[in-house]
Amino acid sequence: MFYSIGLFMLFWGTSGLGRADSVKMNMPPGNYATEIGTRSLADPSGATHTRQKVKNQVVVAIFSAPNMSQGGRQEKWSELLANQADTKVSDKVALILVEDMSQAGMFKGMALDSMKKQFTPTSRPFLILDEDGSGLKRFGVPRNKTQILIYDKKGKLRDVETDLDDQATTINRIKAITARLLKE
Repeated sequence: MFYSIGLFMLFWGTSGLGRADSVKMNMPPGNYATEIGTRSLADPSGATHTRQKVKNQVVVAIFSAPNMSQGGRQEKWSELLANQADTKVSDKVALILVEDMSQAGMFKGMALDSMKKQFTPTSRPFLILDEDGSGLKRFGVPRNKTQILIYDKKGKLRDVETDLDDQATTINRIKAITARLLKE
């Protein structure tokens, strides 16, 4: 209960820090993809998807790996942004989880089996498999990191969340930024 009230105050508080019009978007140094590319990527069922799937939508993409160091982190952020009532992003936002399978190690087979069983075409977040790590590389996300990239309706990169340790602040930022981008 206290957490929900604290998050509400942080997001709507009088300081304006959580207001959609005042949150500064973060663009850290690096070679992040400034646009969503045109290359197709596959979901766990093997169906391929292109930029057209999210055309004219704000996109929140969680980039991660199903391994011991990042698996728990990507599961937590997927749950927070997709399902938890007080933290989830608007259903108008395309929420995508990109899994770098090249980092799955000896658990790759088990991870793939689990993903195939749990995946549906309406899964939220929508799961995309990056079989060889080229997708993470193309988007500029470092290996062994979970990062969240936010793209506007035109497919342009607007924000990169690299510090996922401060959950309340990061959720506040993502919700404020996506609210602003939905209005554009």
